Amino acid sequence: MNTDIDQIKKVNTKMITPLIVLGCTAIIALFTYFKHYPAGDFFVIVFASVVIFLIIGLLIEKMINRFVEINYEKEMAEREEAQRLEEEARAAMEAEGGEEVGPLDIQEQDVPPGF
Repeated sequence: MNTDIDQIKKVNTKMITPLIVLGCTAIIALFTYFKHYPAGDFFVIVFASVVIFLIIGLLIEKMINRFVEINYEKEMAEREEAQRLEEEARAAMEAEGGEEVGPLDIQEQDVPPGF
Protein backbone atom coordinates (compact mmCIF):
# COMPACT_ATOMS: atom_id res chain seq x y z
CA MET A 1 0.00 0.00 0.00
CA ASN A 2 2.78 2.45 0.85
CA THR A 3 4.74 1.55 -2.29
CA ASP A 4 1.84 2.76 -4.47
CA ILE A 5 1.93 6.15 -2.78
CA ASP A 6 5.70 6.31 -3.13
CA GLN A 7 5.40 5.56 -6.86
CA ILE A 8 2.94 8.43 -7.29
CA LYS A 9 5.27 10.80 -5.46
CA LYS A 10 8.44 9.58 -7.22
CA VAL A 11 7.69 10.81 -10.78
CA ASN A 12 10.93 12.20 -12.17
CA THR A 13 10.37 15.48 -14.00
CA LYS A 14 13.91 16.84 -13.86
CA MET A 15 14.67 15.82 -17.46
CA ILE A 16 11.67 17.56 -19.04
CA THR A 17 13.25 21.01 -19.35
CA PRO A 18 16.62 19.88 -20.79
CA LEU A 19 14.89 17.62 -23.32
CA ILE A 20 12.58 20.40 -24.49
CA VAL A 21 15.46 22.89 -24.75
CA LEU A 22 17.76 20.47 -26.56
CA GLY A 23 15.17 19.08 -28.93
CA CYS A 24 13.54 22.32 -29.96
CA THR A 25 16.77 24.28 -30.20
CA ALA A 26 18.33 21.54 -32.31
CA ILE A 27 15.43 21.75 -34.75
CA ILE A 28 15.77 25.55 -34.96
CA ALA A 29 19.56 25.33 -35.32
CA LEU A 30 19.24 22.81 -38.16
CA PHE A 31 16.58 24.90 -39.87
CA THR A 32 18.67 28.09 -39.72
CA TYR A 33 21.79 26.19 -40.86
CA PHE A 34 20.12 24.69 -43.91
CA LYS A 35 18.52 28.04 -44.83
CA HIS A 36 22.07 29.49 -44.91
CA TYR A 37 21.53 32.28 -42.38
CA PRO A 38 24.60 34.46 -41.71
CA ALA A 39 26.67 33.36 -38.69
CA GLY A 40 25.70 36.37 -36.56
CA ASP A 41 21.97 35.82 -37.18
CA PHE A 42 22.41 32.08 -36.61
CA PHE A 43 23.89 32.59 -33.13
CA VAL A 44 21.29 35.19 -32.13
CA ILE A 45 18.42 32.95 -33.27
CA VAL A 46 19.83 29.86 -31.53
CA PHE A 47 20.53 31.76 -28.29
CA ALA A 48 17.05 33.29 -28.31
CA SER A 49 15.49 29.87 -28.91
CA VAL A 50 17.46 28.42 -25.97
CA VAL A 51 16.10 31.13 -23.67
CA ILE A 52 12.53 30.82 -24.95
CA PHE A 53 12.45 27.02 -24.73
CA LEU A 54 14.11 27.10 -21.31
CA ILE A 55 11.24 29.23 -20.02
CA ILE A 56 8.65 27.01 -21.74
CA GLY A 57 10.30 23.87 -20.34
CA LEU A 58 10.38 25.24 -16.80
CA LEU A 59 6.69 26.17 -17.01
CA ILE A 60 5.75 22.72 -18.28
CA GLU A 61 7.85 21.06 -15.57
CA LYS A 62 6.16 23.14 -12.85
CA MET A 63 2.72 22.29 -14.25
CA ILE A 64 3.49 18.56 -14.26
CA ASN A 65 4.89 18.74 -10.72
CA ARG A 66 1.71 20.47 -9.57
CA PHE A 67 -0.46 17.80 -11.22
CA VAL A 68 1.58 15.07 -9.54
CA GLU A 69 1.16 16.82 -6.19
CA ILE A 70 -2.61 17.10 -6.71
CA ASN A 71 -2.83 13.39 -7.59
CA TYR A 72 -0.79 12.52 -4.50
CA GLU A 73 -3.11 14.54 -2.28
CA LYS A 74 -6.19 12.91 -3.87
CA GLU A 75 -4.73 9.43 -3.34
CA MET A 76 -3.98 10.19 0.30
CA ALA A 77 -7.52 11.54 0.85
CA GLU A 78 -9.05 8.45 -0.78
CA ARG A 79 -6.99 6.13 1.39
CA GLU A 80 -7.89 8.03 4.55
CA GLU A 81 -11.58 7.89 3.59
CA ALA A 82 -11.38 4.14 2.92
CA GLN A 83 -9.67 3.63 6.27
CA ARG A 84 -12.33 5.71 8.04
CA LEU A 85 -15.14 3.74 6.38
CA GLU A 86 -13.45 0.48 7.35
CA GLU A 87 -13.21 1.60 10.97
CA GLU A 88 -16.87 2.67 10.99
CA ALA A 89 -17.95 -0.66 9.51
CA ARG A 90 -15.85 -2.56 12.03
CA ALA A 91 -17.33 -0.51 14.91
CA ALA A 92 -20.87 -1.11 13.61
CA MET A 93 -20.29 -4.86 13.33
CA GLU A 94 -18.84 -5.01 16.83
CA ALA A 95 -21.79 -3.04 18.20
CA GLU A 96 -24.29 -5.39 16.52
CA GLY A 97 -22.71 -8.75 17.20
CA GLY A 98 -20.44 -8.03 20.11
CA GLU A 99 -17.61 -9.94 18.44
CA GLU A 100 -14.45 -8.56 16.89
CA VAL A 101 -14.40 -8.39 13.13
CA GLY A 102 -11.26 -8.58 10.96
CA PRO A 103 -10.33 -5.98 8.36
CA LEU A 104 -12.86 -5.51 5.58
CA ASP A 105 -11.86 -5.36 1.95
CA ILE A 106 -13.79 -2.38 0.59
CA GLN A 107 -12.76 -2.98 -3.03
CA GLU A 108 -14.45 -6.37 -3.22
CA GLN A 109 -17.74 -4.90 -2.03
CA ASP A 110 -17.79 -2.38 -4.90
CA VAL A 111 -17.76 -5.11 -7.57
CA PRO A 112 -21.24 -5.74 -8.99
CA PRO A 113 -22.48 -9.35 -8.97
CA GLY A 114 -21.58 -11.45 -11.98
CA PHE A 115 -18.01 -10.19 -12.39
